[in-house]
Amino acid sequence: MKKIIFAVMLLAGFVASAQPKVVGHRGCRDVEGQYENTISSLKYAYEVGCDAVEFDVQMTKDGQIIVFHGPKVPGHKKTIHEMTFKEARAVVLPGGFQMPTLEEYFEVAKQLGDMPVILELKGQPTPEKNVEAAKKVVAIAQKCGMTPQKLEYTSFSRTVLTTINEQVKGFKTIYLASGVHVKPASYAKEMGFTGISYDLNAWMNRPEILEEARQLGIETTVWLTNHYEVIDWATRHKADYVSTDFPAPAVQYVKGMKGYGK
Repeated sequence: MKKIIFAVMLLAGFVASAQPKVVGHRGCRDVEGQYENTISSLKYAYEVGCDAVEFDVQMTKDGQIIVFHGPKVPGHKKTIHEMTFKEARAVVLPGGFQMPTLEEYFEVAKQLGDMPVILELKGQPTPEKNVEAAKKVVAIAQKCGMTPQKLEYTSFSRTVLTTINEQVKGFKTIYLASGVHVKPASYAKEMGFTGISYDLNAWMNRPEILEEARQLGIETTVWLTNHYEVIDWATRHKADYVSTDFPAPAVQYVKGMKGYGK
């Protein structure tokens, strides 16, 4: 009986805090009938109720932008950086899927209500290519009419995010990092970034950064939240977003917390 009372009190504590928004990591991963970073996984995340979808972007050998995580390509010896755009488009991904162009991805994203997409530009082989890729991504977004309400940018690369901020104004830029030795929220503020997205290991070792971020107006994301206990932790510590490979159960779990006691 004591355990039941404690569980109810704990859940009530979660409800008292604002629930985090759910981000579909790469749309989804390891979900039957889906493959990460595809148009299908984007639509799936929207249909199950995600608040946002994160996806990855790479630049091919011939300087073209494509939606893919990489660098390894399933069933091929070449990395995505060693492939031409034509070769990358010809790859048949598990489940029969194709790597989308960024233009294709944006055109579908614009049709999915108010849900924003979060573009992660992966690190390129050289600093110069990081700058080149960042400029090309911004140019495509502008050509496709993507607005700050529909598109956010994120990267592990400070060069990428700084270049994006130089190219376009008003869009969220989110600094990615992992491990114990992550930057404080003040670093993001000083760099002109609007958010920080750290893995669970970083947050659990440096939970004080969450409070610092709140005070500075920096948004926070916890990844990966593939278990309800991690979502509970993020909720207790008032994280703004949780990023998960399995958005359907995550969305339902967060909705359950919102509905508790009604």
